[in-house]
Amino acid sequence: MKIKIKLESLENILNLSNSFCTIPIIIDKSMMFGAYGVDLNISECIWYQLPEECKKKIYNYKEHTIKAMIITITNISAYSVSLSNHEKFKEAITMEEFYEDFSENKKIERFLCECDFPYSIMSVYFQNLGEIYAEFKLEDWVCYEKEVKEEWKIKERERRKIREIYELESISLEKLEEKEERFQSFICNVHMSGKISKEDFEKIFSTYPLILTYLSLDFLILILKKAEELGIEIPDNMKYDIGYCLADLQTEITTEEEKKSIEEIRKKWNLKKAYED
Repeated sequence: MKIKIKLESLENILNLSNSFCTIPIIIDKSMMFGAYGVDLNISECIWYQLPEECKKKIYNYKEHTIKAMIITITNISAYSVSLSNHEKFKEAITMEEFYEDFSENKKIERFLCECDFPYSIMSVYFQNLGEIYAEFKLEDWVCYEKEVKEEWKIKERERRKIREIYELESISLEKLEEKEERFQSFICNVHMSGKISKEDFEKIFSTYPLILTYLSLDFLILILKKAEELGIEIPDNMKYDIGYCLADLQTEITTEEEKKSIEEIRKKWNLKKAYED
């Protein structure tokens, strides 16, 4: 279920300072950006906008986190977006614009967050004369365990740094597509044969994080089983990323057997639950 709520403001409603946000896109004086791991403060105004199914799910939640959302700010009269603290930036990169209807008497909102890509620190200032909306899926509304939230963020930060290195690799589009096609064929062969050799594990590790694109519960069980049989140690960063993907897989499970399989993977790899549905 998709949910769209109107916000009175970003301040004191969304804790963007503790989340990862994409660089805003400005189209026809509307600002749009994605945000991940956003803590949400439930106001009376927000509660009355929620559908009954959502209210039932979150009624007993003590804390509220949205795993992924899109924020839209309409009719902006000014904005400034600045990226800093990146090893390739000699100085901060700033994009800004003031429109004719900018008012010195109207409040300017500001938030500081970590930029999703390229990984850096991002500060955003804006003045808007319109509305602010947040859109997300009901299944992305979760309650996190406080003791692992900070650990989750640290590992998410590292995951983004690793992803950035991979995505900025100096490789042509044609070679990248060819590489992905070969890897996809390799994955199909593994699924059909139900076998993974030591050489296959080396291929998975050397092309990481490509494997994350093809994860399924059956494939995870196969990887766990074969790694144990061959005495192969799965790298900690890969274990964590797989644990993060389990949160998405867990929303798709339909049987008790699948639920037990996920718990078995968590237990054997000592994966903590960053989110609690």
